[in-house]
Amino acid sequence: MRIFVRMIAGMMMTVMPGGISVALGQSAPVEDGTYMLEGGSYSISVERTDSGIMVHEPNKHSPYRPAGADRPNTYLFFNDNTGYTYGIRGVDSQTIEAFKDVEGNVPTRLKRLGGPPSARPIRAIDPGPSGAPPEGTDAEVARKYQALSNSDEANRQSWTACSAAALKRSLASGEEADAYGVQVAQMLRLIAVDDASPCPDAIPQALWDKAKGIDDLGKGKAATAATTKPPAPAPDADREERLRLNADMAAKAASDAERIKADKDGYAAAMAEAQRAREQYQRERETYEAEAARVKAAQDAYEAEMARYRAAGGRLPR
Repeated sequence: MRIFVRMIAGMMMTVMPGGISVALGQSAPVEDGTYMLEGGSYSISVERTDSGIMVHEPNKHSPYRPAGADRPNTYLFFNDNTGYTYGIRGVDSQTIEAFKDVEGNVPTRLKRLGGPPSARPIRAIDPGPSGAPPEGTDAEVARKYQALSNSDEANRQSWTACSAAALKRSLASGEEADAYGVQVAQMLRLIAVDDASPCPDAIPQALWDKAKGIDDLGKGKAATAATTKPPAPAPDADREERLRLNADMAAKAASDAERIKADKDGYAAAMAEAQRAREQYQRERETYEAEAARVKAAQDAYEAEMARYRAAGGRLPR
């Protein structure tokens, strides 16, 4: 009988709040930001308000209110259409749990994109010059162009660069994102066929025009230098002048090559960072699902044992 009681106590410590299970753990305040399911299949944006939090989904906005002092860092929302109450709970500064507030429901974890909250304000993409409405958050735009890079092989390089620019905007401050967007635009302009940004929701036209202005300034300086003829050197200094000009041209070529290599390395590093984030989401999701399965198995075992106990009239079956 003592073994049975200890088994029940262990199960209850696992599945009840305050137990030692890592599936529940400690709570933390819900931070502003964009949260995404592992694999990028769905995302929501969370914004703190005076009365609680506002959850922005692609097709609706839901106000969640604090659940009460006995459920810290938890917010609830009653949906009139479904008749259910839904909840959001902060796990840590990078993780929230979304759940249906009914007994036995297993919550779903979402991870916040990017670094600390101050570096990632929630902001929608500005509409392009056509005046079309925004298509969504920066992370959604990045996923859109990543999908295009996989389906449109002829323009894969352009769509991959657009995805990187949008991803940077979802992770960094506006100033950093704009600076990176100009760098990507300069790279894309090497293969562009017109003066319009190929992805105005990832690289706004203003940044594209800024990159064009930088390129045109460089071309203007080169043209001025080409049309300004220096005075003819003295006959005995002609050879030395040619050697100096050749050395200058070689140094300029080497500098340009280094700059292009640095741009490519920066782009590769951004894509590697995105891949590491996806792999981290995958590992954490697998760990959580394994723990949830273990908790569910413990619950099932406990309920089966209790059924046998009740069937035996309150005694352990022999």
